[in-house]
Amino acid sequence: MKHTIEHLKASLLAGAVGDALGWPIEFKNHEYITQKYGPLGLTDLIPNHANIAEITDDTQMTLFTMEGIFNYLYSSRFASLAEAVHHSYLRWYKTQISKYVSTSTIDFDLMSYPQLFHQRSPGTTCMSALRSGVMGTVEKPINDSKGCGGVMRAAPVGYFFDRDEAFDHGCSVAAITHGHPLGYLSSGALAYVMSLIFNGEEIENSVVLTINKLKSFSTADVLVSLLQQALSLSVSDLGDVQCIKQLGQGWVAEEALAIAVFCSLRYPGDLQKALSVSVNHDGDSDSTGSITGNILGAYLGMGSIHEEWLNILEVTEIVIDFCNFVEHHDKS
Repeated sequence: MKHTIEHLKASLLAGAVGDALGWPIEFKNHEYITQKYGPLGLTDLIPNHANIAEITDDTQMTLFTMEGIFNYLYSSRFASLAEAVHHSYLRWYKTQISKYVSTSTIDFDLMSYPQLFHQRSPGTTCMSALRSGVMGTVEKPINDSKGCGGVMRAAPVGYFFDRDEAFDHGCSVAAITHGHPLGYLSSGALAYVMSLIFNGEEIENSVVLTINKLKSFSTADVLVSLLQQALSLSVSDLGDVQCIKQLGQGWVAEEALAIAVFCSLRYPGDLQKALSVSVNHDGDSDSTGSITGNILGAYLGMGSIHEEWLNILEVTEIVIDFCNFVEHHDKS
């Protein structure tokens, strides 16, 4: 059964929870994490002094990706999805270099939310690519980066497009800022997985079908190998930390996706456990947590997200407002 707007909402919110869970330990190694938080590592959100669980650029850019998709689908202003998303990314870039000023006069505007103007270690590749004013494409790469900043924002693409179209759009969305084939193919792969899950497919089969899709690309060998390894490790007797070490640290796109796939397959019915495992490692904890949340939120729905998380999560209101706005336009 095809999933509804509620599953998109759950994907965005669970991704934001994973992002917020991983943010305090993003640059910490596993030994430090277990010494500070105990043998299981960090297992719950850490609110700031205002009792808010902070999100990072991962969630910010995911929301601006969705804004670009919405503008492409519901207006005639843009000739391509990539152009629309690039326009939205330039808007996000403004939130990272300027202070919040409320000037919105439209029904829904991400830039009307001061929460999205916070700078939480935005990726240098994204910032430099957008600063250039040039839009990268698959055909004309803007750089040779395969950092995870492309894949960590691609999940909404899978809701709005069927799998093959989602794959192509996922690649083009990442290529705006990340020119290495593994940088944009990983994004296309996530969009493909998400499209299948949003259409009711099981996670494991979604990954298998994605691997088969990737095999037609000669530049995807490393990504294919890592996803196959994630599948195998998810049913192995090795401990979670050992498995993730074999997949990498998540700073680059193919590793971030593989770690998220592993965690989603290992704990497909337990969002809290999957998110905890996805962030408690040496690498890019907020990005691996974010992608894991995107996958499992779409798969499990809103019921998988603890209410106490939603009560303190920085972007709960924004995500709900945005999804309601999209649903209204779908029905009109």
